[in-house]
Amino acid sequence: MRTVTEVLRHAHARSTAEVAAALRSDVSVGLSAGEAASRLTLLGPNELPRATRPPYAQIAAHQLVDPLVALLLAAAAVSLAVGEGLESAVIAAIVVLNATFGFFQEVRAARAVLALTQAVEIRSVVVRDGEPRNVAVRDLVPGDLVRLREGDRVPADARVVSEMGLEVDESALTGESVPVAKGAEPVHETIALAERESMVYAGTGVTRGAGLALVVATGVRTEQGAIAALTEHASPPPTPLELRFARLARRLAGAGILITIGLAGAMLLQGEGARESFLVGVSVAVAAVPEGLAATVTIALALGAREMARRGAVVRTLAAIETVGEATVICADKTGTLTENRLRLDRVEPAVGTTRTELLEAAYVSAEAEIDPVDRALVTGARAEGVRAPGTVVRSVPFEATRKRAAVLVREETRLRSVVKGAPEVVLGLDDDPGPERDRLMRIAAEWADEGFRVLALAERDVEDPATPDLEVGARPLGIVGLADPLRPEAADSVRAARAEGLDVRMLTGDHPLTALAIGRQLGLDADEIVARCTPADKLTLVEQLEGQGEVVIVTGDGVNDAPALRRAHVGVAMGRGGTEAAREASSIVLTDDNFATIVASVREGKRIAGNIRSFLAFLLSANVGEVVLFAAAVLAGLGAPMTVVQVLTVNLLTDGPPAIALARDPAGRHAFRRGATRELLGRGIWQSLLAVGVVVGMSGLVAFLAVRELRPEAAQTAAYATIALAELLFVFSCRAELHPAWRLPRNGHLEAAVVGSLALLLATIYVPALHDPFGTVSLSLAELGVIVSLALLPALASESLKAAVRSRTPRIS
Repeated sequence: MRTVTEVLRHAHARSTAEVAAALRSDVSVGLSAGEAASRLTLLGPNELPRATRPPYAQIAAHQLVDPLVALLLAAAAVSLAVGEGLESAVIAAIVVLNATFGFFQEVRAARAVLALTQAVEIRSVVVRDGEPRNVAVRDLVPGDLVRLREGDRVPADARVVSEMGLEVDESALTGESVPVAKGAEPVHETIALAERESMVYAGTGVTRGAGLALVVATGVRTEQGAIAALTEHASPPPTPLELRFARLARRLAGAGILITIGLAGAMLLQGEGARESFLVGVSVAVAAVPEGLAATVTIALALGAREMARRGAVVRTLAAIETVGEATVICADKTGTLTENRLRLDRVEPAVGTTRTELLEAAYVSAEAEIDPVDRALVTGARAEGVRAPGTVVRSVPFEATRKRAAVLVREETRLRSVVKGAPEVVLGLDDDPGPERDRLMRIAAEWADEGFRVLALAERDVEDPATPDLEVGARPLGIVGLADPLRPEAADSVRAARAEGLDVRMLTGDHPLTALAIGRQLGLDADEIVARCTPADKLTLVEQLEGQGEVVIVTGDGVNDAPALRRAHVGVAMGRGGTEAAREASSIVLTDDNFATIVASVREGKRIAGNIRSFLAFLLSANVGEVVLFAAAVLAGLGAPMTVVQVLTVNLLTDGPPAIALARDPAGRHAFRRGATRELLGRGIWQSLLAVGVVVGMSGLVAFLAVRELRPEAAQTAAYATIALAELLFVFSCRAELHPAWRLPRNGHLEAAVVGSLALLLATIYVPALHDPFGTVSLSLAELGVIVSLALLPALASESLKAAVRSRTPRIS
C-alpha cells in the first residue's frame, strides 16, 4: 500500500483515481469551500517566500572584511593615533566610497527569488463544490480541481484529469522549446520531468486546448519552488579578482608588519627615542600600503562597465568585469540564447501530385491557434510565400496526445474537405492505399528528425456531409513540413570566436538528445560538449563540478530554470530582451541585445581590463617598493625619516592616482600585457622586474636626499619626495607593456593628461608657499631640481633596459 506522500511525489505515474483518493478530492466536483479554507490555513498560501538576504548592517559589515580594506583601515587608524589627521581622513574617505558602492551593488543583487514569486501572482478558475470559481492563485491548495484553457498560466503543479488537445509551453522550466502535448494516462515513474505528459507545472503556459487538472503541490513544494530554493542557496564563489587581491593584501600586510617592526627596532637599537621610532614605523606602514589601489580598481571596473554597456552588456556586479576576461568555460543555454526560441517553418516536401502551394495552404488552414508556437510557425511560413487560407474552417477536432493528430473541416468555393495534421507515422498511414510515396515521405521525415526538426505530416480527404463524424479515415498525404527553433544568425560564428579566445563552450538544453545533437553540430560542437535533458539541478551540479576543477565559468540563460546556475557561476549572463525576470536578477551581466556575440566581446573587454589592472598595479606597487627601500636604507644608515607621512601619502594617492586611473583606459592591442600567461595578478617575471625597478626608485630617492642634505638639510625630505614622485610619473609610460618599448606603444591621451596634471600638483606642493607647511616641503633651486630630474629618469631607463634584455632572448617580440 502506497503512502499519500509516495503517491503525490510520483503523481505522474499514478492513475487519476489514485491521486484523487490520496488528496481526498473528487475529479468531478473538486473540494468543498470549507475544506479548501482548512487546507489553506494548514499548508499556507500558494506562493514562494520572499528571497532572504542579510540585514543592511550585515551587508555593510561585509564590505569591510576585504583584506585590502582592512589594510587601509589599519593605516588610517595608525595615522590618526599619531596625530596625522589629514592622511587618516583621506584613507577613511577612500574606504567609505568603496564600501558604499559595494553596499548598493549587493543590495540590488538578491532579487532572484522575488522574481520567481511574481511569476505566480495570477488568478485561476477552480472547481469547488461542483461550481467553477475565480480564485486567487495564492489561495489554491492540493486537491483543488483547476480548469485550464488556451492562454492560461498554470497556477500549481497538477495531475491532468482530462484534456481536449491540451498543450503546454514548458520552455521556461525545462528548456524544451516545443510545446508538450498533455494527456491523462500515467507515465513511467522514473521518466524525466520534460517528458511527464500527465503533469502540468506552475509557471508554464497553456498554448492550445483545454483541460482539468488536480493540484498536487503548491508554493515551495512545486518544481518552481524547488528552483527557487536552489537559487536561494546557490551563492557565487569568490571571483578570481577577489581571491588574488586577498592574496596580495595578505602578502603586503605580512611584509609591511615585518618591515615596520624591523626598522622601528633598528632605530631603537641606534639610540633613537621611542616616539621618533614609532613615527618612522608609521611612515613605513603607510608606505607599504597602496592606498590608491582599491579606488583605482573600482574606477577601472566602473569604466569597463560603461564600455560594456555601450556594447550591449549591462554589468550588475563590478567584479564580474575582470572575471569574465579570465573565463575558461561558457555553459550556454540553447533555447533563447543560441537559438531564437521561435519555431520557424524551415522545410517543405510535397507528396507526388501535390504542389508546394497546395501543401502550404493546407498547413495554413490547419493552424487554428496562433498562440501555439507550431501553428504560429505554419501561418508565418505560409504567409511569407504569399499563401493564404483557401477556405473557412467549419469545425475542428483538436490535437490529442493519444491520437497524435488534429483535423479541421474546411468549406471552400467548390468543395468541402478535411485537412489532417500530425505525426508522420500516424497521418501518412491514414491512406487506404499508401504505396511507395508513404515510404519516401517517412524516410525524409526520419532524416529531418535526426537533424533536429519537428516534423508534421498533412493529408486531406473530400467530405460530402458536414456532419460526418470521421474526418480522417482515407485521407490522402499532401506532404510533410519541418519546423525548427533556428539558431541566432551570429551563434555559430560566436562559438568559433569564443574558442579563438581560449574558451571551451558547452551547450545545455532540456531538449531531446537527438535535437540537441543536431543543433550542436550546426554550432560546431562535439557530442561531449552537449548536455541534453538538462534539469536546473543538473545545470547547477555541472557548474559546481567545473568550478571544482579550477575552471572559471560563464553561464548564459534566459529562463526560470537557468536562475540557480546563473547565480552560482563566476559570471551569470542573462538575456535582457527575451529572458525572464528571474534569470536577469540572478545574473551578474544582462545582455540588452540577447546576442551571444556580445558575450565574446565582453570576454575581450574583460581581458583588456585585466591587463590594465596588472599595468596600474605594477605602477602603484613600484612606488610602495621604492618608498620602503628608501626608508629602510635611510633608517639603517642612521639618517632618520627621509619623507614625511603626508609626502608618502601624496605620492601614493595624488601624484600616482590619476596616472593609474588613466592606465585603466589603455586600449587593447598587441603591445598590451600577455593574456592567459598567468592567473596571478602579477607573474614571477613582472614581480622580479617590479622589485628591481622599486629598488632603483628607492635608491634614486636616497641619493637625492643625501645630495641635497649636504648643502641644505631642510630641503632633503623635499628632494626625496620630488624624486620618488617624478620617477613614478616617468616610469608609468613603461608600465603600459610587459615587454614592448614605451616609445612603440600607441598614444594614450588620458595618460598624458594625467601625468601633466600630477606634475603640476607636485610642483604646486613644492613652489606654492601656502602648501609648504601642510606637505612639509620647501622650494627647490634649479640646481637641486636638475639633480632630481636626472635621478628620476633612472627607474624608467632601468625598466626599458630589462625589457630589452628579455626581448634579446625572445627574438619574436619586436
